[in-house]
Amino acid sequence: MQQLRGLSRFSALSGAALTFGSLLTVAAYADGPPAQPVPSASVSPENDFGADIQGDVPGASAIEGRLMAPCCWTQTIDIHDSEIALSMRHEIRRRLRNGESPEAIEASFVDRYGAKIMAVQPNSPLKNVFIGLSVAIGGAGIASVLMLGRWRKRSHGEASPATRRSETRDKWDDKLDDELKKLDDE
Repeated sequence: MQQLRGLSRFSALSGAALTFGSLLTVAAYADGPPAQPVPSASVSPENDFGADIQGDVPGASAIEGRLMAPCCWTQTIDIHDSEIALSMRHEIRRRLRNGESPEAIEASFVDRYGAKIMAVQPNSPLKNVFIGLSVAIGGAGIASVLMLGRWRKRSHGEASPATRRSETRDKWDDKLDDELKKLDDE
């Protein structure tokens, strides 16, 4: 019984933590991802190609995941393997190292290729769907915590009426006792 109580407490706490974490994630990314620090050193485009694609540039993967490959318009450039996608990744990383903001880089690609370059279009209901799903998952977490609490209260209460022993005797008790006594005598 103690293990069951511990398990229900753990389930209730983990459900509450999951709900709280989901709501914090929605609140943190409501206005877009957090701003990245701007590096101070300028990098020339001729000297950074090998290290540029392989090195870590803060904010580059976020931009690459939001831009479509203009050769086929089926994948984002972070996973697409074409010359134009490689060239775009190189340009993004070089411009970030040179201190340009992610918004300016995205705007220049939109100017160059049109709004179709963005993986999630500005008028897309995808943000609202994400927020709606987060609220629904949060509501389900809260409902599960409340249900676990109610079940826990029931399990700590008195025994159910079907298992409670009756103090009063009726004619069936007497009849059963008589039949048992006859069987014992035989």
